Amino acid sequence: MTLLAWFGSWAWPGWPASFAIDLLGFTDFADFPRLAKSGVVVLLIMINVGTWAAVIRASMLLVRTSSSPAPP
Repeated sequence: MTLLAWFGSWAWPGWPASFAIDLLGFTDFADFPRLAKSGVVVLLIMINVGTWAAVIRASMLLVRTSSSPAPP
């Protein structure tokens, strides 16, 4: 999902990172030192990957519990 957000033409896979940027207010990102920019990018990747991992895990648990047979 993160790769789709960064390299694809879709914006929706990157909404967790976009929301974090809006929430944290990184308006002067271009003025950050190189090390700080790298740290912010890594943080945004972690937020995006973690959010989508939680969504996929929750959907897997819901599918498993909804499709399990009722006990006899």
